[in-house]
Amino acid sequence: MEFRINQLWKRTLHIISVSGVFMILFGTLSLLQMFTIGVLFNLNKIIYLGVPIFPVLFSIVSILIIKKYFKISSPYK
Repeated sequence: MEFRINQLWKRTLHIISVSGVFMILFGTLSLLQMFTIGVLFNLNKIIYLGVPIFPVLFSIVSILIIKKYFKISSPYK
C-alpha cells in the first residue's frame, strides 16, 4: 500500500530523516570517542586558551568518519 505524498512533504520528510540519522551517528561516535580515547589518553583534560579541546577534536573526527564510512539515505527520496 503506497500513499501519494506531495513533493514538498516528501522532501521535508527526507530532510528530517537524514538529519536524524546524522545526529544519532554523530552523537554515538562522539560519546564513544569521549569515553574511550578521551579517557585512555587523557584528552578530556587538555585545555587551550581556557577552552577544552576535546569537543572540537572529537567533532571533526566524527564528521570525517561519517563522511568516509557511512552512506546516509532515506526511504522518502
